[in-house]
Amino acid sequence: MESAENTHVAVWFALKRLDLNDDRVIALKEVHIPRGTKMTTVRQIVAHSFRLDIAQVIFKIRNSQGFLIPLNGCIPVNSKQMPYVLEVARYFQHVNAKPRNIAMTVINRSLKSRLQSIVRRIERLEELLPQIKQKQNEKMVKDIELLNQKLIFLHKRMQMAESYCWEGMFKRAPLWEEFCESPLSFAHVSDKTQITSLTHS
Repeated sequence: MESAENTHVAVWFALKRLDLNDDRVIALKEVHIPRGTKMTTVRQIVAHSFRLDIAQVIFKIRNSQGFLIPLNGCIPVNSKQMPYVLEVARYFQHVNAKPRNIAMTVINRSLKSRLQSIVRRIERLEELLPQIKQKQNEKMVKDIELLNQKLIFLHKRMQMAESYCWEGMFKRAPLWEEFCESPLSFAHVSDKTQITSLTHS
């Protein structure tokens, strides 16, 4: 079983309070960090060692070359002569944070534009509504007139068909009308008939 000394790593930190606008190293301390510990636990251990309120600040760890390194349970061992620089800073201290109203402004503009477009379409439809009604009425009138013409035409055809049917019962043949209108023609035909019959006899 490993001893407590082997499960912990002694790491040296040089503290800078950038949150207080102080760029000087104001403290140098050795902190014992358990191996394999989560980042949140390591952060709490470091904050407790320097008596810092982690709710109000953030930590930045830099190596001897000035590069940022992660603060976790796998942090490499260092020495007092080459400590890690622990920079304590406020949230957004080095960033000029702006209110998050740009996205809402864009959304509001888009919604306003769409609303105006819908309103214009409604107004246009309201303007065209009388014309649409007039065109519909004109079309209905034309359709009704066309139907009336068809009904009149069918009615006339039915009347003609009925008159032809009744006249057919009493109408005489064309030859009969000619004989009735011209008695001489009838007598002439009668004489021809008699002569023809005598010749054959």
